[in-house]
Amino acid sequence: MCGFAGEYLLDSQERVNPIALERRSTWLHHRGPDAHGTWHDDRVGLAHVRLKLIDPDGGLQPMRSPQGTVLSYNGEIYNNTELRAELTVHGCEFHTRSDTEVVLAAYETWGTEAWKRLNGMFAFALYDPRQAKLYLVRDRQGIKPAFYRFTPRAVEFGSEPSAWEHLHTGRTPPNPSALLHYLRFAQPTTGSQSFFHDLKVLEPGTQLIVDHEGAVVERWFSPCDNRYLNTSDSDTLMRGRIRHLLHLAMGRQMVADAPVGVYLSGGIDSAILVALLAQMRPGRPHTFTIALEGDESELAPAQSVANRWKCVHRQVVVSPTRFFSAMRELVRTRQMPTIFPNEVLICLLSQEASTDVKAVLTGEGADELFGGYTGVLTLLDLYTRASNASDSVRSLLFKAIHAEHPQLDFKTDSKFFASVFSWFHPQELEKILTRSWRDHLRRAEMEDPFGDMLSAFASASPENRFHWLLQYAHLPNLLARLDGATMSASLEGRVPYTDTDLVEYVSALPHRMKFEPTGPDKPLLRRTFSDLLPPDVAARPKRAFNASLELLFQSAEGQRELESICTSEPMLEIFNRSALKVWMHSNHSLSHWQKCWLLVCLNLWLNRNIL
Repeated sequence: MCGFAGEYLLDSQERVNPIALERRSTWLHHRGPDAHGTWHDDRVGLAHVRLKLIDPDGGLQPMRSPQGTVLSYNGEIYNNTELRAELTVHGCEFHTRSDTEVVLAAYETWGTEAWKRLNGMFAFALYDPRQAKLYLVRDRQGIKPAFYRFTPRAVEFGSEPSAWEHLHTGRTPPNPSALLHYLRFAQPTTGSQSFFHDLKVLEPGTQLIVDHEGAVVERWFSPCDNRYLNTSDSDTLMRGRIRHLLHLAMGRQMVADAPVGVYLSGGIDSAILVALLAQMRPGRPHTFTIALEGDESELAPAQSVANRWKCVHRQVVVSPTRFFSAMRELVRTRQMPTIFPNEVLICLLSQEASTDVKAVLTGEGADELFGGYTGVLTLLDLYTRASNASDSVRSLLFKAIHAEHPQLDFKTDSKFFASVFSWFHPQELEKILTRSWRDHLRRAEMEDPFGDMLSAFASASPENRFHWLLQYAHLPNLLARLDGATMSASLEGRVPYTDTDLVEYVSALPHRMKFEPTGPDKPLLRRTFSDLLPPDVAARPKRAFNASLELLFQSAEGQRELESICTSEPMLEIFNRSALKVWMHSNHSLSHWQKCWLLVCLNLWLNRNIL
């Protein structure tokens, strides 16, 4: 809904520069074109840009409480009404309907324990002048982004890399570890690392605490603190709870003082949201879908859902020319590489939808929560069953898996997950990187990006540990994709499947309820809402907005992007030209085109400031 930037000065001889603070907010204008504001004292400066969705007149930021606490906040607190009532009992008085005022009151009533009471999507900077302490806080799932960096002068922070002016000028050397992680897993951030050497990511469920002595990152949320971990609900009760919890999530997330629509891809996740919205709110739901020229058949399932619920439905078809133009602009605006082609489609659809609504509900999170990645989960399921087998059988099962999938790494659970989850495998990168980048690759191979997280999930069942990895290692990057693509068009994306109560309950359910090796994806979700789905949609496998890579790369624009990979100076500092050319023409399988897509995205990011 908004964007923020700011700094906490560590050097007592320095003073906040209000002009520089204002200038940083201008780079975030796309996140909040409706209003902007700044606040500063000698030590701390906060800037804010606002997209008005709730209490347009009363929610101006940075907001200051009567006790002097200052908040610059991005997101929505969906249990705002319940918290407001509880805080009123504690003696708090409210002068606006804004959830920003509720976050301030919650902090001044419960301190940092307040974060655990928030059900919503949020990233914020809160400064308590009485303690001379600043808190940079990010929500449990990582729905809203937050970045920071340390300099000798200050701790700086912001909603996006675009909040840092120096990243918009000239070429910025990439962080090799993050770049190689991106090529392997299609994730532009990993842990606290970003594509930039000096810019760190605040991880989901953590807070950065800054005072005059320095800064420390602390975790305030763990998925292991789950009241449902030992649940034994029957199938009927399970489906009833899920239905109830998603209804509650929809009720919270459709609240706004501006129109709210739904992105309708034609898969079951968004179809369920449309059905619930149609049942819960008077009037016809506004729905939006998009396809690439040549992919128009992708529009039919969404139209089927829209017809059933009598939606005001808008279809958008885009050309490859418009697609690649939007892709360049998105990379320039966010200062981040794109992940998947549908990120660009979401950006283009957001530009169209923003003329009708100010927020959209989307299906992100359902795949990670309910078992949507059947290819990945099938291999993880085979591996887990082999690991749990007797010594004599275990070796035979591992050999059988390896014979069919020789690229997989069986050294540890986390290494196996990484190899299943990879796009580029290390052996493939070794052949096309320059000598110096092969050295970076070997150092990166010594890292274990998923090991710590997997160890932290020890209280979950072995199968659910892998589900949780998809939820807490993969989903935050998809949520960042949604945030960047929607906010680039000044539109808020809301994600009901990431509701705190729903996630807590479904995360704890037995693995077999969420994944059937020979069945469809998301079996529990399908059974729970089967009555709301048209037959053609109910039978459809997992589907997001689709942009056919084959169509994109057959276009004149796509051909130019592919050719530039082997001629771009920044790319040739990373890749060996002759080896890359050989690899580019080696085959034209779907996985090859997916890897070409990552290279095109990387090339655009490396050249983003001169496009």
